[in-house]
This record gives sequence, structure tokens and C-alpha cells, in this order.
Amino acid sequence: MPINSILRSTEITKILLDQKLENGGTAVDATMGNGKDTLYLCQRVLPNGKVFAFDIQENALNNTLKLLKKEALGTYIGSQIHCICDSHEYFDHYISESVDVFMYNLGYLPGSDNSIITNPTTTIKSLDLALTMLKVGGIISIIVYYGHSGGMEEKKALEEYLGDISSEEYKIFQGTMPYNDHCPPIIYMIEKSRQKKQ
Repeated sequence: MPINSILRSTEITKILLDQKLENGGTAVDATMGNGKDTLYLCQRVLPNGKVFAFDIQENALNNTLKLLKKEALGTYIGSQIHCICDSHEYFDHYISESVDVFMYNLGYLPGSDNSIITNPTTTIKSLDLALTMLKVGGIISIIVYYGHSGGMEEKKALEEYLGDISSEEYKIFQGTMPYNDHCPPIIYMIEKSRQKKQ
């Protein structure tokens, strides 16, 4: 019987994010998918915090709402949990407060049409907003899946983008498991260490 390994990109990410998430915080799932990250964030910041989750696919929204209701979180939907069927490049249309944690999983919705993928243009637009909205001490986590068509282009664009981020304002960690997979997921953690000087 296989073990429930902590050495998976999703689990490693959560171990690090647990240090930043607490009841009353504000968190964003930038790529809702099937709702597992949305649920994780809700379990960390509720009952007094807020979670915003974004996806352009209606079936992702429906899957997430179904999961949240199954986990007895339905009463928070619409007040403290906001599941939004829109692109993450429009964060600022929906979120007015500063944010403790943003989570991204870049690729396509598991179990769905793998031709519908995240793309570099909207991803980078949303990261521009996320960096601005992030609290000092807050974290942006990004897991990059790139084994699909279009994935390598997004990976390269993200690497270039992150290379231009100010090292005075942000600390960036990169990790992967190079011996376990042909295209192993890449984890990026971006911590805001200080506010931008005016």
C-alpha cells in the first residue's frame, strides 16, 4: 500500500504556507480547479477570515462549491468565501484588502479539457497585482506543471518574470524533485520582505 507522502509539491507548499495562515487572515486561490486549495485555505483562515477563489471555467466553480458544502462550509459562501468565475488577472475588481497568501497551480484543470490552460499573459498580469496586494511577510506560492502543450512557454515566461523581481522587496525560493518525474512540478515561493520605496 503506498504511503501518503509529504514529498509532493502540493504538500510541501502547504507545510510552508501553514506558517503564514491563521484564523482571521485573507487568502486567495488564484486557480480554483477542483477546490482542494480553496478548501485548505478556508480551513486555515475561517471562521474570521476571508477566501477568494478564481477560475474561468464554470465546472471548476461548481466542483469547488460542491466540495465546500460537503465539508460543512456552505454557510460561509458569499460572505467570507467568494468563488468567482473570472480570470485571476482581475483580482483588483473583487478584492480590496491586503492579502496574506496567494496560491497558484499553473497548468490545466485535472479531469477536464486539457486544452484550456493557464497562459503567460494572464498569469503575469495577475502576479503583478498579487505582488502589490500582498502584505509584508505574505507569501505567493506557485506550482508550475509544464508537461502539457503550452506549459513550457508559460514556465519560461514565469522564469523571466521572476528574474526581474526586486530582491530588495521580495525573497524567492525555487524547489523541485528532479529525479522523480520527466517534467517534475516546480515550486516557487515569493515572500514580500518590505514595501516598495516611494
